[in-house]
Formats: sequence, C-alpha cells, structure tokens
Amino acid sequence: MLRALYSSIAGAVLAITGCILQSSFRNPLVDHHILGIGSGALFFTYVTVLIYGYNPSMVTLIAALGGLTSLALTVLIAEKISGSDIAYVLAGISVTSLFSGLATFTMYYVQVKYPYASVLMTGSFILSREEQLPYTLIPLALVSIGYPLLSKRLNTLMLGDENATQLGVNPRLTRLLSAVIAGLSSSIIVSLFGLIGFIGLISPHIARFLVKTSDNRLVIPVSASIGMTLLYATDLFSRTVMAPMWGEVPAGSIVSLFGAPFFIALLISRFMGRRT
Repeated sequence: MLRALYSSIAGAVLAITGCILQSSFRNPLVDHHILGIGSGALFFTYVTVLIYGYNPSMVTLIAALGGLTSLALTVLIAEKISGSDIAYVLAGISVTSLFSGLATFTMYYVQVKYPYASVLMTGSFILSREEQLPYTLIPLALVSIGYPLLSKRLNTLMLGDENATQLGVNPRLTRLLSAVIAGLSSSIIVSLFGLIGFIGLISPHIARFLVKTSDNRLVIPVSASIGMTLLYATDLFSRTVMAPMWGEVPAGSIVSLFGAPFFIALLISRFMGRRT
C-alpha cells in the first residue's frame, strides 16, 4: 500500500516539475534529471547522512538546498555559453556528471552508516516506510500550490519575455519562483526515493500530444496523471513480475531504460528541425 502511494505521488510530482521547468525555460529537453537537480540533491543527501546519519528532516532540507544549488550552477553555465536549448542540455549533463561522480565516491563511505545508500543511486521504493509520509506530502503540496499560481504565467512566459512583460507578467520573478518550486519538490523526492529520471521529461510531452495544446492549465494535470500511472506501473511490474524471476529491479532503472531512447529521439528531432 505504501509503495503504491509513494510511487504515485513521486510520479505526479516529477511530471509536474518537468512541465514547470520546460515551460519556464522554454526548453522541451529538460527535467530535474537533465538539469542536474537530481544528482545535486543525491550528493547532498549522502553528505548529510555521512555527517548526521539518516535523519529524514535533515536529509530533505539539505537535499533541497543541494538541488537548488546544482540548478543554479546549470543555469549559470548555460547562460554563459549561449542560453540555447542545447546549451542547457550540455550544461546539465556537465553538472550531472560532476555531482554523480561525487555522489558515487561518497556512497562508499555512507554505506557504513546507511547500508541502503546504493538503492538511492537508481531510484526505488523498496525501502518505503510510514515515517516518510509527511516528507512525501511536502513536494506534493508545493506543486499543488504552484499549479494554480504558475500555470497562466507559464503560458505567457512561453510567448517570450518581452511579450510576457507587456501582458503584465514579470519573467524573472516567474522563472525564479518556478525554479524554486520545481527544484525543492524534485530534490525532496530524490532524497527519499533516489534518482528517478525521465518521468519529468516524458510525461509533459505525452500530455501535450494527448490534449493537443501547450496550455499548462490542461497539460500539468494530465501530465501528473501520466507520471503517476507510469511510475506506479513500473514499480508494480518490478515487484510482481521481475522480482520472482530475477530479483527486484529498481523502478528508476526501468524508467531510464525506456526514457533514454525517448530523449535521444527528442534531441534528433530538435537538430533536424534546425537544419531544415
């Protein structure tokens, strides 16, 4: 029961943060994983566990700060390069590689205090516990509050900063608020259940395809439903079908297996679009 609840909440939160990040940066190639938020949150999670032990309140707080720090670093690098779609992807990959390497290195020391540290590397709901519920509800509350607050503003922001300003929307403030909500929410999910990539990338694209619009008032709730369903189904498949045959495979690994080709297809379509 807890696993079903947590996987559903995590899927919805990551899908919504993907919508928010893609709209605020006007970049369909990003999510919390691509922008380095996930790896930054994971590294700070490990550091916190290494110093304080596994204290959920401390871990979620420090991981959230870590995710925001890595996002800020990605944005600074991307804007320094050119600010283009590909610049954000390249900067995100660089920041992700940096913090992933640091997290992997730190994990070997963390395992002495927290034997399940390696599970967080791939994202799994194996260690779902009742005491995680209040911390899981925090990111759900953040995105639930952010949805009505940001959806119209994000629609305006997608028209360009100049048009947004003319329509009475402050682009910088909207982008900052979006980044904080998305960064905090996804970082807390990572601190609790580990790195789960591509849900935030795939779900908004599927939602836009289904509703035939980019209006975030429709895309965000549909994307949340898709992310919830995808991650719940992935975790269910892992523990009921794969576990009896080969042992349980972390849900994050299965999602990445299918998400990576989708990301490659997106990259190719963007490059092909620019050449034509």
